[in-house]
Amino acid sequence: MSENEKKILMILVVDDDSINLYLIKTVLARLGHHVHTAVDGSFAVDLFRQNRYDAILMDVMMPVMDGVTATIEIRKIEAERKVTPDEQVKIIAITANSFEEDRAGFFQAGMDYYMSKPFKIEELQRLLKV
Repeated sequence: MSENEKKILMILVVDDDSINLYLIKTVLARLGHHVHTAVDGSFAVDLFRQNRYDAILMDVMMPVMDGVTATIEIRKIEAERKVTPDEQVKIIAITANSFEEDRAGFFQAGMDYYMSKPFKIEELQRLLKV
């Protein structure tokens, strides 16, 4: 694939705020990606069991199941499937919580990257290429 060709990704966006969900989904779709959405971590885990994703944009603070718990569950599913670290879905935390101890907890749970709300589209594009 040449540098000018962009890879179309299958992305799961998880956020309990319908406006955030709509905005992120719209931006990703305009960039050419396929997008599924979930309003809480429990629904995200169910979707992950049924689908293959290249990336998950995971809000951290949600009712029913928060993003950290959902990430832990997703990593357990990957372990059961014997997914290698290179094949793991990329999970990007999206949250207003920006304290260092919060970020450490995100990474410990299995999240790969972190973005503060509101995020910049350029930052999201950069993380999706990593």
